[in-house]
Amino acid sequence: TKPTCLFQSPHKSSHCMSALLAPDACAVQSLIFYYARKNLHHHVFTAASQALTKRSNDPQLLFWKAFATLKEERVTDAIRDLEALRGKPGVQLPVLICLKIAHESGKHVDREELQRISQDMFAEEKAANRDGSLFLAAAVCLFMKDNKKAREYIGKVLEINPQYPQAASLCGWIDLLSGSETKARKAQKLFEDARTSNSNDVDASLGIAAFYEQNQSSDRNAATEKAVEELNKCVVKFSWFTPALSEKARLLLGTGDWDQAMEAATRSLMLTPNNTEALVITILFHLAKESRFNTAATKLAELVELFAEEEPRNAQLYLETAALLSRFCSRNPAILNQCCQLVAKAVQLSPLSSDALTELGYEQALQGQYGKAQESYQEAARLDEANMTALYGAILCQIHQGQLDDAAQQFEFLSEIHAEASASADLAYIG
Repeated sequence: TKPTCLFQSPHKSSHCMSALLAPDACAVQSLIFYYARKNLHHHVFTAASQALTKRSNDPQLLFWKAFATLKEERVTDAIRDLEALRGKPGVQLPVLICLKIAHESGKHVDREELQRISQDMFAEEKAANRDGSLFLAAAVCLFMKDNKKAREYIGKVLEINPQYPQAASLCGWIDLLSGSETKARKAQKLFEDARTSNSNDVDASLGIAAFYEQNQSSDRNAATEKAVEELNKCVVKFSWFTPALSEKARLLLGTGDWDQAMEAATRSLMLTPNNTEALVITILFHLAKESRFNTAATKLAELVELFAEEEPRNAQLYLETAALLSRFCSRNPAILNQCCQLVAKAVQLSPLSSDALTELGYEQALQGQYGKAQESYQEAARLDEANMTALYGAILCQIHQGQLDDAAQQFEFLSEIHAEASASADLAYIG
């Protein structure tokens, strides 16, 4: 029988249908790892919560809930949940890693507690035969962008147990996301070996697709075709893993195959109406391909509501989505207004982000609100004096408001700064 959530209202949570349908613990872990790589922190929280209905009090699932809480910057709640897991079998080291990050991020750092955590981490790293704890620690470090430590921990896992489930695929992701082309090239064999060892390793199949997507130096079209082929296999073999369809849509969009991308996005939304990536692709289709601005505006209103439910504290997601859609909307007032609301929410969540304020200024300027835009740009420049985009934006706002003397003074100042540096296209445009 089909799950009832296939037919539910798009405003009710359904993105974790995959977590409920995942056939085993490794499958749930693959889904959580996917969301963590995509920085969809609340998706991680909800997927773990859904899986806990089947495996109540599972330390690993409880840990991923706490991890997601920390990534959403709810530090006090995260520390409480992590302390409750401290010393639990299988999660000792990742809990300590997250506790250290949580305590370091607070306004008032407890140095004594940090020292105790560091000592416990050192002891835990030396503990023998704790491959499960080390494996999760490697994953956490990867998601925290600490590639060096992730490599160290996964190396220890493979020393203890060369056949540890999903260790090879995690090692492949560490290499692929390392930023090193040499290491990234090694990832394909790791993913292939992982899939040979376990044909049900979703992370390995996704890794192969990601490898082809990332390594397109020789023949871009051929590489993309291979990546899409791998995702097609995922769609068929792992029907419970619904994000494979939106990944396929995203890849097809990159090739300019709008029709197939829209078909995949539509299928994705039929299965999981709350798939935000598929909805973004649908909005892009209406904006860039069809120029249906009213339809796009309606879909964007749905997306804004969806973000509030599915990723209520994800400032980076709001920022990236608004930046993308605002560049394709031909300054449509309804679209720009909603994009500006998303950026304003990002600023509210991350008030010290110079990048968020810069984007807010840009979108306010697109709407002709040059006074507000100038204030946003100036605040962004105050937070980061090296943010030249904000400084250029402030000058343009002054020009649009007729403040030519002030603009000329700022222009002259920036020209002197760049006199001995490389030329700036933005500065040349203003001049």
